[in-house]
Amino acid sequence: MSGLISWDDEFSEANQKIKDIHTSFDRLRQDQQQESDELLKLQEEVISLAKAIGVSEESIEKILDSNIEPYSRPNRLEWDDEFLCKYNSSILETDVREEVFRNPCTIPSLSNLDYTIVGIAGLVANILDFLVVKIPKDINYLGKFKQEGSNFTHWLKTLGIDEEGELSPFLKWCEDTCKVSYDQSINSNIKGFNPRSHRLLSLGHDPLFGLIFGTLDILNGTMTAFDSNGKLHIVKTFDMPLADKAFAPLIWLGHIVSDMCTKMGVPIPGWAFLQLIQFGSFGSDKKTIADISRWMYLNGYDLRHFVTMSLPVAVIELIVRAYHYLSSLDNPEQLQTSPYTSITIKELHQIKSKLKLRKMLLLAHAVAATGNAVKLFTYSGNPLAINLPQWIFLIKESVKMIQAVNRDTTPEKIIRNREKINNVWQEIKNIHLE
Repeated sequence: MSGLISWDDEFSEANQKIKDIHTSFDRLRQDQQQESDELLKLQEEVISLAKAIGVSEESIEKILDSNIEPYSRPNRLEWDDEFLCKYNSSILETDVREEVFRNPCTIPSLSNLDYTIVGIAGLVANILDFLVVKIPKDINYLGKFKQEGSNFTHWLKTLGIDEEGELSPFLKWCEDTCKVSYDQSINSNIKGFNPRSHRLLSLGHDPLFGLIFGTLDILNGTMTAFDSNGKLHIVKTFDMPLADKAFAPLIWLGHIVSDMCTKMGVPIPGWAFLQLIQFGSFGSDKKTIADISRWMYLNGYDLRHFVTMSLPVAVIELIVRAYHYLSSLDNPEQLQTSPYTSITIKELHQIKSKLKLRKMLLLAHAVAATGNAVKLFTYSGNPLAINLPQWIFLIKESVKMIQAVNRDTTPEKIIRNREKINNVWQEIKNIHLE
């Protein structure tokens, strides 16, 4: 920057002018001080003469139209008016450049009420995690810890089936109509592939990525699946009629809907890809992460429990976002409707408002995630106690906050410097020299 712009000549000339003005002001102040001293002496002599001829104090006050006050220096700027005269132009240029390009506060601060709302949201989420989410089902963990499952997840698993465990007529119709090529339940060539785990291992049953893999399997008459060692298999099964292939995405959707309400359900989106993580050594039996993920699914950690785990996250989002919206209604900085405000100022206030929301969400999710870590400890390290959506949202908000901290703050610097110039200029205009 200094190579492109040289302010030496400008600062030298401005510095000399300021020195001349400062010298003139000093002379003016000295003259005013002398005049004030002379007027005070005259006032004292008049009062002495009046008292000498017997004039009362009240009469003296009436004679004098007003008391002559001692000279007082006019209002001055908060900064020292000799600052520019004390430093040479090179030092002054460096100081000005540092001030101009100094980074503004990137993240807005929170009030005590903001922190209170964050704490309340995190606390409510923790209560729901302990009392409602719990774990997917009753289990005797490690053969010695009896742990109670979630009643809400249990209720979700009763939806879509009758008292005898049979699918409802609509779901039964979907099951019979939406036959797919990737719905094998037994395959001896795929290690660990059986009726209980086939929906986890076959990628067509993934509620999200299955739209891609399931559609491709329908079109190709194949089944794409992992084995328990993380190896990918593409097995030829049977070719579906051409008319069915034309509606492959709809057939995939109907099949997923019918599988959601079965006993084993469908896995959490992306859960099958954990079979690729064939490392780790946890517990006495030295299980890998892939082994633990399969065990979790087989013990009820499916899409329905994922919905249950999302309740604390939804509560945090609801409380914090509602508070932020309501508090912004009475905020004078919300200038979106003012026709006299520049677009840049409006956008700056919107950025600050969004950053404040991001900060509150991050802190609230951090409180809830900390509570989930405590819950995992109280459940003797049972991985079924992990609240996956809570950690996902914490990571998401952390990434957004990192992006916010490292954003381009050039427009904010320009606006801040413009406001500082306006404020100092207003101070200068308020100086009255009489």
